[in-house]
Amino acid sequence: MASHNDNDFTEVLQLLKSGSVLTKYKLNGKSYLRRFFLHEHESFISYHGSRKVFGKPQIYNIKDIDEIRIGFAAETFDQLMKHGIVKSVDQNRAFSIIYDDHRKGEHLMASDITTRDLWVTGLEYVKNRHTQKSQYDFIREKNWILDFFQSADKDKSNKLTKDECRSLLADSLNVKMHDTIFERMFNQVDTSRRGALNSVDFVNFFNLLTRRKDLFEIMKTFIKNGSGRTMENISMNRNELHSFLEQAENENIKNIDNPTELQRLIDTYELNNEFRGKCLLSLDGFRNMLLSRSFDIIESAYSREVYQDMTRPLCDYYINTSHNTYLFYSQVSGNSDPEAYNHVLLMGCRAVEFDCYDGDDGKPIVKHGFTLVKPCSFESIIRFIEPNLFKVSPYPVIFNIENHCSSEQQKEMALILKTILGDKLITKRLSKKDSSILPSPLDLKYKVLIRVNILLFKVKSDEFLFVISVRDTESESDELFVYLLNVPFREYDYARKNYTALNSSSINESALLKATQKDPIGFLQQTTWRILRTYPDGLRQDSSNPYPVYAWNFGVQMAALNHQTVDDIMPLNHGKFLDNGSCGYILKPDYLIDAEDTEFNPWNREMNFDDPQILTITIISGQFLPRSDSKTKDIPDVYVKISTHGLSCDEQTHQTKVIDNNGFDPIWNEKFQFHIKFPQMCLIYFAVWDYDTVLSDDRIAYFCAPIKMIQTGYRHIHLRANNNDATYSTLFVHIDVEKYQNIGLDDSVIRLRF
Repeated sequence: MASHNDNDFTEVLQLLKSGSVLTKYKLNGKSYLRRFFLHEHESFISYHGSRKVFGKPQIYNIKDIDEIRIGFAAETFDQLMKHGIVKSVDQNRAFSIIYDDHRKGEHLMASDITTRDLWVTGLEYVKNRHTQKSQYDFIREKNWILDFFQSADKDKSNKLTKDECRSLLADSLNVKMHDTIFERMFNQVDTSRRGALNSVDFVNFFNLLTRRKDLFEIMKTFIKNGSGRTMENISMNRNELHSFLEQAENENIKNIDNPTELQRLIDTYELNNEFRGKCLLSLDGFRNMLLSRSFDIIESAYSREVYQDMTRPLCDYYINTSHNTYLFYSQVSGNSDPEAYNHVLLMGCRAVEFDCYDGDDGKPIVKHGFTLVKPCSFESIIRFIEPNLFKVSPYPVIFNIENHCSSEQQKEMALILKTILGDKLITKRLSKKDSSILPSPLDLKYKVLIRVNILLFKVKSDEFLFVISVRDTESESDELFVYLLNVPFREYDYARKNYTALNSSSINESALLKATQKDPIGFLQQTTWRILRTYPDGLRQDSSNPYPVYAWNFGVQMAALNHQTVDDIMPLNHGKFLDNGSCGYILKPDYLIDAEDTEFNPWNREMNFDDPQILTITIISGQFLPRSDSKTKDIPDVYVKISTHGLSCDEQTHQTKVIDNNGFDPIWNEKFQFHIKFPQMCLIYFAVWDYDTVLSDDRIAYFCAPIKMIQTGYRHIHLRANNNDATYSTLFVHIDVEKYQNIGLDDSVIRLRF
């Protein structure tokens, strides 16, 4: 991933590798001088100087770093300054490394601002570079390969014996290799003939190991005399490459047909000078091409760019929403933590929740009432999250405030919001906008909306008028209005008569089910002109999540989930909001937006408002699949579960067979078919599982996206970790899509090839 910036940072990174003495601060006030350094392969930072009798200095992996912040922009420094342990003049020497999904942090002080800025700049560069890398980059990166070598070299001899190499395959690469195959590969690269590999030998061994057997079989079908070729000598000429591209059904490169463009592909992906000089693409070059973004399963424009109409009223969008955002763990214990807000905001969440109560010092606090959850200052939360409100999306952030404060502390809350957020905070209706409809995400770019219950902010001042009357949408002149006043949920007729577009309601999952069963059309039609929010039942003390797809099917804009929970539900939310540049706002299908005209009913599977399709998926293989737990020694026994999630008629699940003892390069070659009637509402969810004969199976990686984003042909799926972090793990698949039309109640179809 070389770029013009790499050379600019060479000196910076060398200085970080040399190390700097930094002061490490703890929340209890203790401080320690340590010499911090960046590892030579730039994969982690650590320190010298620990006097611990047992244990080793902690390693901070670059891949686990969430943020690097300058100054006292973390709660630990905030508390240390309050107790006089650090002084405000020290801010320009301070920085914090936030990691482990914002759950942990190291708070450091440099000797001067130059050293501080050196570390902040260098770490930001290494972090960003790592984030942009995929499997395509890693397998070509010598330092990454040598990290495996060094971790396996237990006796630090700078060589790997056969036993060390076998342990590496099992412990780090998750594969149990047959003795005959291992001996052949090892001997092929053992230049010393002494039964040990030096670092150069190991790189060659790794390159042999990563040659793709699945791609070898595909290549053979597109070249002359393919059956007689080996993995070492197989290659494609330009005509054969053109033949593959024509049949690959890849919209990104299917029109590449002249020799110059074909040669450009070969020059880009073929790293072997001999093959490239002969205008040939080897097996490794073929692999490199198929791992490029051109063969990604999703349309990159959908995931990286905001392409939808952002001028519609807010009620026309699904909004990425968090429930009890202040929690990192269960609903009954732990701390209310500002970093929990930063975590979800940087994951694309656009609506967060505050449960506010009176604080003992006269200032409001955030906590989970009637539980053991420790409170946090409302002011500190707002202060620490303000820099991250619009880092990943420019579209509005909604503060869902459950108010339990006295009128005096409500005034404090208002003052805090205005002081910290300034002109980001919406305090009056937008001029020249129809007051009978909600403003659009575009209207509200870089703005914060307060969604409040009816008891909140019964205060009138020069800066605010917080509404008292539910129905008062026409404010008098020098008067202000706050959008999204929270009112009790009522059935359609009552809501139409008594509520306006500026009145929003919350409803728990059980009440949602009852309301949609009683009056599905009326419930959905409320979402065409005002915002509804659903949230988990109070019995979910373990922070588990309800099924959000059900709420989305009925047009609910804000399906609030416990984002801190790693379960089988959150991937659906991540997949839903992968669309539209991951901006946190997804435009609903027209037949939901216009439901008062279409009378769309999610229970009625005979309605035809979408373009039905048949989705055929072949799960070919997997690459570099991880273990479910980094501490386990078991090589995973992997299988893939593919499920679709949308209207009830479109919910289907299939799974592959189990491949024993191979997370490195399992091959399935299994085909599955899905009939999807409402593709605009449907998600496709790929989950890789580790089969367990005794305990429950463990999910080890996943990918989820709207079906409309899926591209046809040969595709690589870049899998996400359970916490939604990017990984270098992939699935290789083939996708085929056909349109179909229902012609009767017997579900017979007319097929129309795309």
